Amino acid sequence: MPTDELALHGLRFLRARWRVLLALAGWSLLEAGQTFLGGYALARALDDGFLAHRTAVGLYWLAAAAVGIAFGAIGTGRSFLGVAGLAEPLRDALVTRVVRGSLRDAAAQPHRADTSVVSRLTQQVEIARDSFAGLVMVARSFFFTALGALIGLLSLSGALLLVVAPPLVLGLAVFALSLRPMARGQRAFLTADEALADAVGETAAGLRDVVACGAEDHAEQRIRSRVDAEYAAARVLARWGMVRVAALGVGGRLPVLLLLVAAPWLLGHGVTAGALVGAMTYVTQSLLPALQSLVQGFGGAGGPGDGGAAGVAPGR
Repeated sequence: MPTDELALHGLRFLRARWRVLLALAGWSLLEAGQTFLGGYALARALDDGFLAHRTAVGLYWLAAAAVGIAFGAIGTGRSFLGVAGLAEPLRDALVTRVVRGSLRDAAAQPHRADTSVVSRLTQQVEIARDSFAGLVMVARSFFFTALGALIGLLSLSGALLLVVAPPLVLGLAVFALSLRPMARGQRAFLTADEALADAVGETAAGLRDVVACGAEDHAEQRIRSRVDAEYAAARVLARWGMVRVAALGVGGRLPVLLLLVAAPWLLGHGVTAGALVGAMTYVTQSLLPALQSLVQGFGGAGGPGDGGAAGVAPGR
């Protein structure tokens, strides 16, 4: 299916489930509130509480952060239900499409056994369902986690945002540029996997004829070529893994280094110690895990060994 047509089908699918998307966004905002409080409350607990010798105030802000964690857990749980409300209908639609296509092919060629449909139903549909659920989950998590963290950085000090945001944007740009060739590689892998399943099925069904005609070498070469094609496609995906590592290093780990290097300058220009600790919390506990989940989810979905990214824990 052409990419434009596939995108059109995807938009129609999502528009038909706008209520699920709206509920998912609402629960995700609750998670964003938890992310915001995680760094902001810690900064206030230090600056206005413990460093100012006001222990009660510090404990108050830490309690506020704990309440945010509780509400965030509720939002996370409800978000998983929202993702399921999108992924399960998608799987049903894919199974229906595969079965109808197989029945049409069987009617057109009644004497040809299409064994590749087994790969589609037992493996590729599940890969598509798990990958879709994982992509929705990590994209949702990253967007709302980044929203909460960036708002928190801005509320602490605009200088902190200037240090963290540029490498984060650069890392996202590097990863975004790799998505299209990575998607082509994933499609090539799935096509090779289907061709291998088809070749093995046909060879197994006609094994007696292969032996009777002495065509073992031909059958072996035919299957070996399919195996080599799938192996080559898997190697292409592995090479793109280096781009994922680079994007994660620039967008998630470089901000930590920059905060440490710029700490004297920041402290000399009005940034408090609590705000600096809060910024480090946002980067290490929220942005870095969320970016890592995003890169792994989008980079690995649909590829070899992919079990779906839905189980990837969202960043805080």
